[in-house]
Amino acid sequence: MEYINFVLLIVMLLLCYLEISKLKKQVAQQQKQLDELCTRTGEGSLASGYISDMIKSEVLALKNAGKDVEAVKELRGSIPLCLC
Repeated sequence: MEYINFVLLIVMLLLCYLEISKLKKQVAQQQKQLDELCTRTGEGSLASGYISDMIKSEVLALKNAGKDVEAVKELRGSIPLCLC
């Protein structure tokens, strides 16, 4: 009896994992679509990967000064960047 419960638990966990993976892919696809709409409508500053000119110049200045780690920290702190 315990074996059956264990197998059912494993199957349920697998199904939950698959559903969560599917939902994550769907959210990523929707974010891409929103970003594309923002770009096409001329509102690129609303896109998730938008980097303002001020941040670009700060990051480039840090990189050119040889402070690559600080540049990455500045960039990651300024935008919602996922390294997934």
